[in-house]
Amino acid sequence: MLQSSLKTISILVITYNHEKYLAQALNGILEQTVNAKLEVIIGDDGSTDGTLNIAHSYQQKHPELIKILSAPKNTGHTRNYERAWKEAKGDYIAHCDGDDYWIDPLKLSRQLDFLENNPQYSCCAHKIWAISEDDNSKHGPLPRTDMSSFDTQALLEACFPHNCSLLFRNRIFSTLPDFFFNLTGHDWCIDLLNSLHGPIKILPEIMGVWRMRSKGLWGGRQSSFHLEHNIYFLTQIKAYLPQKNHKDIRKNLNRNYFLLSIEYLNEGNTSKANECLSKLFNSNSLFIIPTRKLLSLWGQLKFPWLYQSMRNLRNHTLGEPPRS
Repeated sequence: MLQSSLKTISILVITYNHEKYLAQALNGILEQTVNAKLEVIIGDDGSTDGTLNIAHSYQQKHPELIKILSAPKNTGHTRNYERAWKEAKGDYIAHCDGDDYWIDPLKLSRQLDFLENNPQYSCCAHKIWAISEDDNSKHGPLPRTDMSSFDTQALLEACFPHNCSLLFRNRIFSTLPDFFFNLTGHDWCIDLLNSLHGPIKILPEIMGVWRMRSKGLWGGRQSSFHLEHNIYFLTQIKAYLPQKNHKDIRKNLNRNYFLLSIEYLNEGNTSKANECLSKLFNSNSLFIIPTRKLLSLWGQLKFPWLYQSMRNLRNHTLGEPPRS
């Protein structure tokens, strides 16, 4: 392949106080063996530690490869992402946040080959490990599914491809939705925007690591936070999707409202639990959530003492200890 015909991959490295991790992320990028030109865009969101010092030290060694976007103050993850995304000049965009890292030098090569040979796909991802910073435990491979191809309908259920595994065609969407800047993370929205232009492939190889941090964007949050975020995202993304996907949005909204009601109940917040329950008694929820589970939740919230007495009677009959 002639040098002039090489594709360019823009790698977005979104950082904020990643002093402990950035070198590992950049090393994984520099170790890539791929028949393409690379540009690495480090978008730093006003870090107050040594993140920028590390970024500049790598840039001095690779001035033709690395570009740094600094900021005088923290503007938020999605605003930081937007300016790096706008700066990307490549034919393709890859993600590797400053606290994640790649573990296979052929990662980009495998993904590029797939997308070049399968133009009907908008994006190519792969399996990853999730490693907890607290105890170094390994989880996965993620996503935990045997599916290897995801369309818009499937992606409305959850964010299956993880951020550090994405490689997608640049400029198949030219703007980011207004609500994007109210999101905690960007990957689910980017997945769905890509899926409107073709399905997303997930390769079986494990080629990246998501570092789960208790002080990261998602770490240390209560389950209710994640479910609230899901509901907000699904409510907002509806306006950007075809009519045929609106039924899938309603289905997944009901599922999240049901789970959130249970979480609030477990947290002792019966007011919010009842509020979520009220969203479920419509013509759709009975076909999505098993009637027994829906009635059980209703009984716990509306008649807690009666519900507990019946549970204790059931447990006594089965020889199980009563619950307090």
